[in-house]
Amino acid sequence: MQGRKVVRELYFDPEIEKTARANRKAARLAREAARSANIANNISEEEVSSLEHSDNEANIHIMAADPPPPLRTLGDYGQRNNGELANLGFQPRNPVSFEIKNSVLSALKEDQFSGSESQCPNLHVQKFYEACAYTDPPGVSESAK
Repeated sequence: MQGRKVVRELYFDPEIEKTARANRKAARLAREAARSANIANNISEEEVSSLEHSDNEANIHIMAADPPPPLRTLGDYGQRNNGELANLGFQPRNPVSFEIKNSVLSALKEDQFSGSESQCPNLHVQKFYEACAYTDPPGVSESAK
């Protein structure tokens, strides 16, 4: 058995963007009003409970504490904070210092990849890995690599 379809007439709206913006604004204002009413309700409950338990001042301070900051999204980390520089992303806790020797630099400069058809990219990568094998962080043994 099939259900009945509810047929409504759809009206043409020549300024649909303006209507959508107004609808979003009305929804946002309704959410803000509900949030402020909820906060006002919580404040009045705190006042009543503080009058009942006026002898315990620590309880009042805990209830009046600021709420925790909102969770940050991934996009928030790339934005400027109060005119300061943006967060540069991942910062290692124990940064490793490398000492690049002149032999490594000359080995890297010696055979640079130009991208021509006569050069094999796999051979170039192999030579690059060999040149990078000369560089070891301090305090790392061969078995730890």
